[in-house]
Amino acid sequence: MRMSRWFIARLLSWCVLCAAGTPALAAPDVRTPFAITPAAAMPGAFTVLCYHEVRREVRDFADPFAVDSAALVAQFAWLRANSFVPVRLGDIIAARSGGKPLPAKAVLLSFDDAYLSFYTDVYPLLREFGFPAVLGVVGRWIDQPDDGSVQYGEKGTFTNARFPSWSQLREVAASGLVEIASHTYDLHRGVAANPQGNLQPAATTRIYDAATGRYEDDADWRARVRADLARSAALIERETGHRPRAIVWPYGSYNDELVRIAAELGMPVALTLNDGTNTPAVPLAAVRRTLIQHNPSLGEFTTEQRGPLYAVPVRVVQVNLDAVHHPDAVRQERNLSMLLERIAVLKPTHVVLQAISDGAGAQAGSYFPSRHLPLRADLLNRAAWQLASRAGVKVFVVLPLAGFRLTQEQVIDVYEDLARHANIDGLLFMQGRTPEPPDEADTARFLAATQAQADAAQRWRAPLKIARGLLIDSPGTQRMQAALAPQVAALAGRSDYVVIASYPVQGAAVDPAMLATRVSSVLSSGQQAVWSKLIYVLVNHVGTGRPTGTLMARQMREWQLGGAINFGYSGDDFLRDAPPLADIAPAMSLRIFPR
Repeated sequence: MRMSRWFIARLLSWCVLCAAGTPALAAPDVRTPFAITPAAAMPGAFTVLCYHEVRREVRDFADPFAVDSAALVAQFAWLRANSFVPVRLGDIIAARSGGKPLPAKAVLLSFDDAYLSFYTDVYPLLREFGFPAVLGVVGRWIDQPDDGSVQYGEKGTFTNARFPSWSQLREVAASGLVEIASHTYDLHRGVAANPQGNLQPAATTRIYDAATGRYEDDADWRARVRADLARSAALIERETGHRPRAIVWPYGSYNDELVRIAAELGMPVALTLNDGTNTPAVPLAAVRRTLIQHNPSLGEFTTEQRGPLYAVPVRVVQVNLDAVHHPDAVRQERNLSMLLERIAVLKPTHVVLQAISDGAGAQAGSYFPSRHLPLRADLLNRAAWQLASRAGVKVFVVLPLAGFRLTQEQVIDVYEDLARHANIDGLLFMQGRTPEPPDEADTARFLAATQAQADAAQRWRAPLKIARGLLIDSPGTQRMQAALAPQVAALAGRSDYVVIASYPVQGAAVDPAMLATRVSSVLSSGQQAVWSKLIYVLVNHVGTGRPTGTLMARQMREWQLGGAINFGYSGDDFLRDAPPLADIAPAMSLRIFPR
C-alpha cells in the first residue's frame, strides 16, 4: 500500500514541530543559518546523498542502512529550510557540458537497491516536496517471477515481494521526478575471492575456482562484467523506454576498467561511495556520495552535511605478512586471528601490510599471485579482507621490491597483479633509508615511477589512496628538517599522505610544528592541510621488548604535544607482543582522555 496523504500530512506536521525546536522533541531548529564547507560553496559544486531502504519503523530492523519515514521527512524539510536545492542528474550533466550552471547548495538525492518502499513511501514524499531523485535498480532482483526469491547479497534470501514490479518502476520513471540508473543486473553479491573462501564484490573480484585452483583471467572477467552491465542497460531501456546513463557501483567497488566498460555501454556517469563534495574537479565517472546510515537523528544528519570540522586523526600500524604466514593452514589462521585481536585493542585507522617476504632463496616471494614473483602464499587478500571487515581498518600495502631484479615494466605488472588479487584501500611507496633527504632530481624520479605504478593498480582497484614517504636517520636537527621540507612538500603535492619514518632514538624525534611550518611555506597553503597529510612513523626494532615500547610511546606523546595529528609505527611483532601493548596502546589511543 502506498503511503497515504494522511500519513504524509502527519509526518509533515511532526517536521514543523522539529523546525520550531519544541522542548518536547528537542530537535535542531532547521531555520538556523547553516555554514557549508568551502568545497561545497564552490561554483558548480554539488553533494549527493545515498539512501537505501526507507521503513515506517527501523528499531527492530537489522539493516544499518535503513532510514525511517519520519526521519526522511525531517531531512527533506531541513534541506528545503536551509536553501539546499535538489537537482536532477540531467542538470548536473548539462552544467558540466557548459549549460545552465548549478544553483548554490545543489544536492542530488539517490536511492540504491530499489526496494518496494521506494514506491510506497519515498516516491509520494518526492512528489509532495517536488524533489527529483536517482533510483539504482538491480535487474535480477526485479526480474523475478512473482513467487520467486531473491538472494540479497550477504543479507540472505527474500521473496520478490520486497521489491517493486516493472510496472511500478515505469510509473515512477514516467513522473519526471525519478531517473532510473543501473545498479548492475546481478553483480550486487559476493563471489569466491581466494582459497580461504572469502566472498567479495562480484564487480571487481577475480573469481577463484577451488576445483582448479585458478583465478578468472582478464578476458573472462571483462566478458562477465560487460555482459552483466549490457543486460542491465538493455532491460531498463526495454521496461522504461529510457536507456540508463548512470551506473551505481554495488558496495562502491569499482576500477578504471569498469568505468570504461560502463561508458562504452552508454553510462558515462558513475555513482560511487567515495565520500565528499563533488567540486568541478571531480569527474562524473566517479561521483562522490554521502552514505546515510544508522537512521541518523536530524542533528547527526546536519553534522554529516557540514562535514568534519577538523581532520580525522590517522593511526597506523605496519605488519609484515611473514609473521602471519605458516606452512600449516591452521597455524596460519591462528596467527591471523592473533593479529586481528591485537588490532582490535590498538584500534588504528590504517594497517599497512608488507606483502613481499623478507626471506631469501626459497623463502622469497609475494603473498599474492604475480607474473614475475614467486608465490610464497596466497595470503594477502585473506588478511586484508579480514582486517577491513572484522577490524574496520583501511588496508594499505607496501611492496619492497629492491631485492628482485625487475624491469620498470615488470614492476608495473606486479602492481597490476596486486590490484587484481587484493581488495585494498591504498598503496605506500617508500623512497628508502638515507642519512640525508633525497635531492630534487631523486624525488622527481621517485614520483614519476610510483605514479606509473599507482596508475597501473588503479586500473583494477579504485579508488586507491596513495601514501609516499621517506625513511631517514637523525631527523630532529634543524638543518635536517630545513632540508627535508622541500622534498616533503613535493611529495605532499602528489600524494594523499606523506610518511616521515625514523628510528626511535633519544632526543632526535621530528619536530612536527617546525616541519609543518616549513612545508606550508613551500606549498603556500594553510598548515591545517599539511597537518592532515603528514604521518609520522616510528620503525620498531622487532623483538627488543619493553624499552623500545616505552621510548616509542614517549616520542608519540612528544609528537602530539608538538601538534601532530597522524602517527603510528612499523614493525609490529604481534607474536611476541612487541612493542608491548601496555606501552603502545595508550599512546596510539584516539580517545580524548586515554588512561
